[in-house]
Amino acid sequence: VWPARAHITGKKMPISISLFAVGFNSINSWLNAEWIFNLHHPYSYTWLYSPQFIIGVVLFITGMGINIKADDMLFSLRKKGTSNYKIPRGGLFQWVSCPNYFGEILEWFGWALATWSLAGLAFALWAVANLVPRARSHHKWYLENFIDYPKDRQALIPKIW
Repeated sequence: VWPARAHITGKKMPISISLFAVGFNSINSWLNAEWIFNLHHPYSYTWLYSPQFIIGVVLFITGMGINIKADDMLFSLRKKGTSNYKIPRGGLFQWVSCPNYFGEILEWFGWALATWSLAGLAFALWAVANLVPRARSHHKWYLENFIDYPKDRQALIPKIW
């Protein structure tokens, strides 16, 4: 969702990155759909009332809200046509450098729990493998480029890391 919402000017993305993203998301969508509609013949209506499903949906929606709110806050920092960087403040940015990544990881662990599937778990673990190093890199960049960056702010998980 982020690339469609971002107002990026002057930056180019290699076609290989775009193709990898499309390929990965296509395979992931197919695997999850295959699990839900074919391999797990089918979920019964009682699944909708199970603790795993309810907690998973709550985590997914909470994570999505965190992700969207953090992205909106990042988008609002940069006016269209400018390329300067600012320190994000407010919301979960008070505690972590990358609340959008935290929200996305929460989303996909919620999905894994709600579907109770290996495909969902694989996607959640992929999100961790992809976003944790990026969060560490972003956090380090902020610390190196802003002398007034909050020293007590964590990279990804509030009060932990």
